[in-house]
Amino acid sequence: MADYSPLQKAMAIAPKCSGFISFCSSSFIVFYVLRSPKRRGLVYHRLLLGMSISDFFGSLMCVLSTWPIPKGEAYLAAGTVGTCAAQGFFNQTAAFCTPTYNISLAIYYLLVIVKGWKEKRIAKVEKYLHALPILPGLGTGLAGLFLKLYNGAGWICWIAPGLPNHPDRHDPSYGVYRLAFLYAVAWFIICFLAMAMLTIYVSVLNQEKKLDKYLSTSMSKKKRTNSIKIRNQAFLYVGSMYMTWLFGSIFRFMQFAGKTPPPAIIVLFVLFFPLQGFFNMLVYFFPRICRKIEVGTPLTASFHDSKVASRLRMSNPFNFRRGNKDELKSSKVASAVTNSTIGNSTTEEAVAERPMTEAAISNVSWCAPEGLLEEAPEEAPREGHTDSPGEFEKDPELVVEGMEKDAIDELVEISRA
Repeated sequence: MADYSPLQKAMAIAPKCSGFISFCSSSFIVFYVLRSPKRRGLVYHRLLLGMSISDFFGSLMCVLSTWPIPKGEAYLAAGTVGTCAAQGFFNQTAAFCTPTYNISLAIYYLLVIVKGWKEKRIAKVEKYLHALPILPGLGTGLAGLFLKLYNGAGWICWIAPGLPNHPDRHDPSYGVYRLAFLYAVAWFIICFLAMAMLTIYVSVLNQEKKLDKYLSTSMSKKKRTNSIKIRNQAFLYVGSMYMTWLFGSIFRFMQFAGKTPPPAIIVLFVLFFPLQGFFNMLVYFFPRICRKIEVGTPLTASFHDSKVASRLRMSNPFNFRRGNKDELKSSKVASAVTNSTIGNSTTEEAVAERPMTEAAISNVSWCAPEGLLEEAPEEAPREGHTDSPGEFEKDPELVVEGMEKDAIDELVEISRA
């Protein structure tokens, strides 16, 4: 039996541990999405489902680590050339698809938040969002298989030199294939994600700043909660990519520069690279964790049955109570929403005295509900406008802002579904 160094043993064992964590995380996301008809019907969750299925196979390859490598070529290796080639194919395909799904998610965020696309419209382009990672991933995976690029790479089968054990499978340009098939794409994704998420956050923040002239200072701060949620979500997405690829990028940069990476970088690389599924799970459930902290809703409860959903429904008071509309119009919640949205003389202190109302105001759409505006004939038109009170919501600026905020509210609701 060959004598293997502690570093070689660590390279074989570490990815099994982190890969198993990621494997369980991705499996849980797949189960969580598939078990709910509501989540299966939403583009956001289907994109996460595709990403998790891809990471499911990638994490499984990391759990196998050195086992499929031909026997005697690595610590715990017990495979053949055929098993190594199979692992290399699934490893390359998943390693390409999983991070590329982040581009699809970023595009989804841009279309929904910046462009104000609704679920039905974005569903029409969903097939392209899935094709973007899947087709190139399968293409590069098959190309590596046909070019006989997959060999033992120390801790897993991937694009590697075939010497000295398999000279017939050696390609001197393997470094170029590594860069073209994966690392150049991964570095582009990292930059694209950072720019996309920054664009989203700035867009949301600018929208809310424009509303400062319609709201008091204290109410404006409450309305900025959506910006905070989007910012946190953006930072998590970018952070998950950085954590997964940071040490691997350092490792490859040093290799391309002709230097030998230190053992610490190698171990951190094989430990963090398989954790993409675990980080995906953290990002996916982050909105639910926030909801648990805010209102005490169980993490496994459906969005429709949660307290947040009932408060969101206050944005349309005629859906809040099913039955007597006259009773609804006289309710404190409807009164508070009316007073705080269309400029009634009620003070903020009076609104603050109603805890249910304050929660409702923080979750309603930014434009006043149509029904409430139509029920305010005594409201004088604003300067420069001659619309009748019933057509008050036709102000172009408010309508545009209202549509954008509705898209953001819809995204928050979808992510918490």
